[in-house]
Amino acid sequence: MMTESVLKSILEEYAEEEWAKYADVPEHVFSRKHNRSMKRIFRLYDKNTSQFRNYFVPSPMPKIKYTPKKLMLILLIVFLAVLTGCSANYFISQSFRGEVYSDNTKLFPVNLENCPAKIEEKYYLTDIPEEYEVLQTTSSPFDECICYIDNKTGKIIAFSQYVKDEFLSFHLNTEKGELVEIDINGHKGILLDLGNEEQYDACLIWDNGDYILEIEGNLAKEELLNLAKTTEIYQNKE
Repeated sequence: MMTESVLKSILEEYAEEEWAKYADVPEHVFSRKHNRSMKRIFRLYDKNTSQFRNYFVPSPMPKIKYTPKKLMLILLIVFLAVLTGCSANYFISQSFRGEVYSDNTKLFPVNLENCPAKIEEKYYLTDIPEEYEVLQTTSSPFDECICYIDNKTGKIIAFSQYVKDEFLSFHLNTEKGELVEIDINGHKGILLDLGNEEQYDACLIWDNGDYILEIEGNLAKEELLNLAKTTEIYQNKE
């Protein structure tokens, strides 16, 4: 049986014989004519490409000095981004969905199909208490708002109407309250109660099929809900 050492020696001898063929090969020398032709080709290449070189040379990157103040600011931004991204929960009801953060909820209407692009029919509250008078009104093709005030108590009621596209990405302060689903005249909405032992404060938002309506004010949630149910379309009698 051929041993490993014998096989190794045979392979070494065979390799030496093969490489010996190339050991004495003379070094190739290019002719002068070939060298002159190659130099002419390279000069022509350099001439043709020199006008484009500036476009392919990358501009040096500006040097940024990271002071301790800048580093702290960068770390703070990263921390807040991570904190915000990780702290979101989700609120889902029949009419709204929302991203719930530590101090606010970002609301979106669920149904955007066949809704008006502008205010075509105006809504109003038919049962505003007598002690309230108009404080301010704002109007645009996309939203309406009217604020009432009780001058004796300072309490305020605000009624707003939005086209649904205008209501996208609406923020509610939910740091001290939770959203609860409610029903207003057969339409689903949400209630946010921020009242305490010293003062009432609540907000109602609902989708009536065409628009988003909102009532907020210094009333108990039951009073605000009853007021929302008096909403009707404004009829121009002229």
